[in-house]
Amino acid sequence: MIATNNLRPILFVHYGDDWIRGSERCLLDLLSHLNRQKFIPIVWCNSTVMAEAVNKLKIEVICQPFPLLFGWHAPIFDFISFFKLVKHGIKLVERYNIKLIHSNSGAPCQWLNIVARHTKLPLVAHLHCRYPLRDRITFGLHHVSQLFTVSNCVAQQFINDCSDRQKISVVLNGIDKARFSQDKTLYLRQQLGLASTDFLLFSAGSLIHRKGMDLLISAVEIARKNGIPAKLVIAGDGPCKAQLIEQINQAGLCHQVFLLGERNDIAQLLQGGIDVFLSGAREEVFGLVLAEAGLNKLPVIAPAVGGIPEVIQDKRTGLLVPPQDPLQIAQAIEWLYRDPEFSHQLGVAAKKRVEQRFLIEQNVAVIEQHYLSLLQDQHNALTWSSHWDPKALIKSCGGFLFNKIIGQRG
Repeated sequence: MIATNNLRPILFVHYGDDWIRGSERCLLDLLSHLNRQKFIPIVWCNSTVMAEAVNKLKIEVICQPFPLLFGWHAPIFDFISFFKLVKHGIKLVERYNIKLIHSNSGAPCQWLNIVARHTKLPLVAHLHCRYPLRDRITFGLHHVSQLFTVSNCVAQQFINDCSDRQKISVVLNGIDKARFSQDKTLYLRQQLGLASTDFLLFSAGSLIHRKGMDLLISAVEIARKNGIPAKLVIAGDGPCKAQLIEQINQAGLCHQVFLLGERNDIAQLLQGGIDVFLSGAREEVFGLVLAEAGLNKLPVIAPAVGGIPEVIQDKRTGLLVPPQDPLQIAQAIEWLYRDPEFSHQLGVAAKKRVEQRFLIEQNVAVIEQHYLSLLQDQHNALTWSSHWDPKALIKSCGGFLFNKIIGQRG
């Protein structure tokens, strides 16, 4: 492959589980809208599901396991596999004449820092979550050319580490509006046999502690005791499913709370007559599905944690509540139920805000401009003597050691 001044091959590297969720969806939307007159995408990933999705976009993809050094799962000292990744990365750069490397999470930067320095290329780390101190250090996140963070709360970690602010860019996630206009609407009321008078609440996400689905079930229990005909539908799967089913049974909500399981048709479901979208997240750095709900004129009730306040404006596009507070969620549900006009106003305002700030075209335009800036200045390329951030490393290492001493994970 020959790169010209007008056509630049980029190696996108994705590390993740075998599913299509937040960061996977963001990368696929970016690849779908990337200007092919300027950039040639090549994808290197560890997920077969992701590889299949990339293949459908007619983009070349390489799929293989990605072992991590010093990770949270054994083996944590597999240096042989690590250096094989480095060697393979260098070969991919040479084979495709890569001009820039984009890591779609923090983990691959562990070996891509070496690949980029060996080949003298810029390295972008696109961060979709907050990383503990240990990972910020072992992944080498302080030493890349540019950090893309999906919200200010992610960027703040590196600001607190004393990283160079000029290499930290907040790039808001974008939604592909076409996915909603093309998909056939699915009406949950019809599918579940719900009455038109039921107040239909919906949430989507992994059934894990962090997503706080248990808090939503508790909130529905409280709301129903206060006379609200609330019905809650949750789309998603995960290790907390059995625990949530037990909670539903114990609360006597078998006919009021429905677990749909893993779904790949959230876009269709959001258009199907839902009254309010709920989030009980204990931690959320952006909340892409909250913006997707807003695009469909749905008011959102969500906790004021992480990056959610950057997406939802309290009492303007939704209602923000204190974290981990089912009572406050229940009260917000009751407010919107008893004031449908206000609820409608929130939904209309949410759609307008999403169209102004969170569409994929805006997201890709910002990213492409960063690519061009990084490529135009040779000083953005990593070398063995450049882009080390000792001030940030010393600060973060000090914090990590302090947390270890007092017994925290960091």
